[in-house]
Amino acid sequence: MASRAEREREAYDERHVFERSHAWHVRFRHVFECPNTVAHEQLFAERLRAGGAGKRVLEIGCGDGSQARELLASGAAYVYGIDVSQKFIAQANEKAIPGRLEFGLRDAMEPVAGRFEVIFGRAILHHLDYEEVLARLHRDNLAPGGFMIFIEPLGAHPLIRLFHLLARSAHTPDERPFFRADLRRLRERFERFQVIPFNFLSFPCALASTFLFRRAGNPLLRLCDRADRWLARRLPFLAPSFRQAIFVIG
Repeated sequence: MASRAEREREAYDERHVFERSHAWHVRFRHVFECPNTVAHEQLFAERLRAGGAGKRVLEIGCGDGSQARELLASGAAYVYGIDVSQKFIAQANEKAIPGRLEFGLRDAMEPVAGRFEVIFGRAILHHLDYEEVLARLHRDNLAPGGFMIFIEPLGAHPLIRLFHLLARSAHTPDERPFFRADLRRLRERFERFQVIPFNFLSFPCALASTFLFRRAGNPLLRLCDRADRWLARRLPFLAPSFRQAIFVIG
């Protein structure tokens, strides 16, 4: 039986899961371009830039290396990216700068050498045994005073469950979004664990908005942004039912 890493590699290199997922993103682009999504993508990027300035950074699931290159350009001292996909690492290595921007074909479940002030990833933990990976990274790779930050999908929203049922070819066989019990385990494991959810009302409204408006920054989605910020701040128990979240671990 193929290992989890082998199944993930096959999904990206042979079954073109990334391209299929991207096609859904293009079809419903307002979900990814609405004010609530854009604001949290900017928050994620700003924390990365500020935390990585002059520091060593590790990216888990680096894809083609584009974000690692952006981090280096914004002031990081050194960025190392790993990915299980041979196709993505080949693309990433075209951007490599020896001693400053480097990449490795590696399974994130395997140990990584070195200490880093910032460890990050986008939609990667839900493909892994996240508890084991985060515990090892926190223990063996996170430098004192550093932090880990990830963007991950949440799983309690009914439309997320429907999407997984309807778009199986856009997902790998082992991926699983985060549910309430997962967030509880992370809070228990890491004293300094923060969840910043986004896209509650913005998610279904953006699906409809894609067909109703030309621009994602329309009045409906601006209103949803204000509502989602209020809900995230005042009703934290709703967090698992948002579409995605930023996880921060100190």
